[in-house]
Amino acid sequence: MPLAAGEQLTSKWQFRELIEEDLVDYARVDLGLVGGITEARKVAGWAETHGIQLAPHNPLGPVATAACLHLDLATPNVGVQEQPARPGTSLTDVFPVQVDWADGYLLPPTRPGLGIVFDREAARRHPFRMAELPHLRRTDGTLTNW
Repeated sequence: MPLAAGEQLTSKWQFRELIEEDLVDYARVDLGLVGGITEARKVAGWAETHGIQLAPHNPLGPVATAACLHLDLATPNVGVQEQPARPGTSLTDVFPVQVDWADGYLLPPTRPGLGIVFDREAARRHPFRMAELPHLRRTDGTLTNW
């Protein structure tokens, strides 16, 4: 059974043991935690030398999806892309132009930058509000992460 790990690691150095010891089949790099596209490409290159595929972790929205797509397009060893929702189904007022999607695939952008459009005025209608996320518990009552 293929093993994937790494979605909570925050630098290429934290991936070192997983990669060097061939402990995973998929490196689950999270662009928001690892340091962006550049650092994720370093992890990807290192993983490629060990026959490890990338499975970018994308638990967020339109910006993360667009950034992950750019990583995917520039990386030969991408195995699968986590996608929390189909582009164009969330925050459509704030991001009126999102990554294109067809037949279950994210499509390469033809627009500049990440290929998305941000509407600052719409974003102002959604101010940040601090909120406590639900705490997940195991059956024995201990806390666990997502």
